[in-house]
Amino acid sequence: MCGATGPFMHIDQPTLFALTAFATAVSGLMLLFAWVQDRSSPTLAWWGAGLLVLDLGNALIVMRNVIPDEVSIIAGNCIQLFAYGLMWTGARRFEGRPAKLWVPIAVSTAWFVACQFDFYWTDMPLRIRVSAVLISSYLVATAWEYLRSENPELMSRWPTVLILLLQVVGVLIRIPIAEKLVFPAPANSFTATLVPLGAAAMVLFSFALAFLVMAMSKERLVLEHKRTALIDPLTGVANRRAFFERGERLLRRLLGDGGTAALLMIDIDKFKRVNDTFGHQAGDRVLCAFCDTAGRVLRPTDILGRTGGEEFACLLPGVSLGEALAVAERIRIEFAQCRLDLGAVRPTSTVSVGVVTTSEVGGSLAALMGAADRALYRAKANGRNRVESLSGVIMATPHGAAAMPPDPARATPRLSEIGPRSAHWQPDENLGFPQRRDESIVA
Repeated sequence: MCGATGPFMHIDQPTLFALTAFATAVSGLMLLFAWVQDRSSPTLAWWGAGLLVLDLGNALIVMRNVIPDEVSIIAGNCIQLFAYGLMWTGARRFEGRPAKLWVPIAVSTAWFVACQFDFYWTDMPLRIRVSAVLISSYLVATAWEYLRSENPELMSRWPTVLILLLQVVGVLIRIPIAEKLVFPAPANSFTATLVPLGAAAMVLFSFALAFLVMAMSKERLVLEHKRTALIDPLTGVANRRAFFERGERLLRRLLGDGGTAALLMIDIDKFKRVNDTFGHQAGDRVLCAFCDTAGRVLRPTDILGRTGGEEFACLLPGVSLGEALAVAERIRIEFAQCRLDLGAVRPTSTVSVGVVTTSEVGGSLAALMGAADRALYRAKANGRNRVESLSGVIMATPHGAAAMPPDPARATPRLSEIGPRSAHWQPDENLGFPQRRDESIVA
């Protein structure tokens, strides 16, 4: 009973309970204040409310024999269980999952109903065990919400999970010793020796989780700002800055391992005419449709970026010139098969592609971009809707006709089915930058 809990051992129980209540209340108020400052993070409000409600439930429980047992035992435990349910809900909302308030309401209602039966009401060890199981279940469920996070790069979730699981251990200890616990605790009793430990654990639990929940919210906000700075908001692919950063890192790694890569420079043909004829919204849908088409063709290891208004670049690691040309041709053909449904008019769009490899111009991204741009310029000058490399024309199709039959395994949507895209990003462990996982939004 020494160490960090030593000072608690010499404080009388009323003062100890008051200090614990104060610590829990301060933690809850800190979270609510943080939420008021940042309404975009509702998890702060759920956790803050949970700690304040928990404080109320604990206060009613420790006031047994001061207030009626119906209020202390029934209401106190119902409120306490509901508080842990609010914290679990806070973890769900942090991960963007829907709140299920019916769960804590149902659990608290079940406790209230159970207390109406004599066998349960008169058996305090049974009530202690049931309460321990329910609270532990909430804590484990809360930890699980963070463990299955869609933000694996969120490092502050790990100490949060650790604190929650340590609290589970502390709560489950009540089960084997339930027969020895007596409330209110007489002086020098077994229960009285555990009260300071429980108070210290509650103070640690409140302050640590309040700090960690705020830390997670701040860390996620920083990551979101970083992601926003690295993606094109319309198409959801890497922007010019992200493409260059990721591309240069990838090339350094490939060249160090003796590998090769190819670069595609892609430009949507006569894009200005699309904007002038059908409007900028139609132009936006064309850009999104191209990214959707390219995303289905490319591998997860390929890097696609929007480098200009209607210009895109794609870096393909570990491919030869022939393989890169085949990828470029597949993108060109599949995109040419898309139709922009504008009522009676269904125009098509095509792309021109310039292809170059590191075997031809070296491993500098700037050199690759320059060489691919020259090949792209040649494709434009020679009639558009074609794929060319530095050595000359490779594939060309007049009047937008497909050079090879479409792949029946791939259903190419009309552009009316494609709207602005939202992008969820996951970390690329090899490159150190986020990687795109897109979801098209039906217009």
